[in-house]
Amino acid sequence: MNSSSPDPGWYPDPRKPTRDRYWDGSQWTDQTRKKQGGGFRAAYSRLPRWAQIAIPIVAILVVVGAVAGGGESDNAKDNTASKSGAPGTKADAKTAASSEPDEGNDPSENASDSNTPSVGPHGSVEVDTLRWRLRNAQTMKSIGDQQYGLGSKANGVYIVAELSVKNNKSESVTLTPDVVSLVVGDKTYSTDSNAETALIGSGASTFLLEDLGPDVTLTGKTAFDVAPAVLNQHPQLRFNELGYGSTHAYIALPPLAG
Repeated sequence: MNSSSPDPGWYPDPRKPTRDRYWDGSQWTDQTRKKQGGGFRAAYSRLPRWAQIAIPIVAILVVVGAVAGGGESDNAKDNTASKSGAPGTKADAKTAASSEPDEGNDPSENASDSNTPSVGPHGSVEVDTLRWRLRNAQTMKSIGDQQYGLGSKANGVYIVAELSVKNNKSESVTLTPDVVSLVVGDKTYSTDSNAETALIGSGASTFLLEDLGPDVTLTGKTAFDVAPAVLNQHPQLRFNELGYGSTHAYIALPPLAG
């Protein structure tokens, strides 16, 4: 065993940091468990510096590879984690809105070829039978713990939106990175990969390649790096059809402070 390798034990899973995976001293095993007490920062604090940097790098490579190769099964995800490198290698946030929308299903909120819904912050929309709601929105100058090199600092300012989505399909779906985007006038912003990785590293849930079963509701966060001036230009979240369909819908963001 490499003398610089971390000791055997439970560490945050590099493929899914919301759970732990057992490291036997030289490689990942197939043993997983729900994340235990101590939190993400505690697990990283006992690791060498090089190891603390490895997980976000591995996460980015996994995301890029998965997007290029399409969706993957749960077994494939576990195999990816088993082959990953050794384990592990505060932000100024301003919340703008928090709401618990009603559970109604207004047909006018359902996207189709002839209907593109556009609702306010407390509304909901359905695209490709996925029902989306905005729970809250905030601005952040940085995400994650800068001390351990696991955070990400915005070039401008991050808009971080917490969303919930319910799968009304009769089968499971895999959420792709382009299912949510930010629209400001004629400009479209994709989710920021560095911010998404920092969110995962800080213990937050995101929608990156998450599998969602029928009638299951998932809550997670997504982030966009924008110029501060964008905050005053009525940004909207755009929810897109999975795959190559063109139907979409919009939820307006509430006023945001930079």
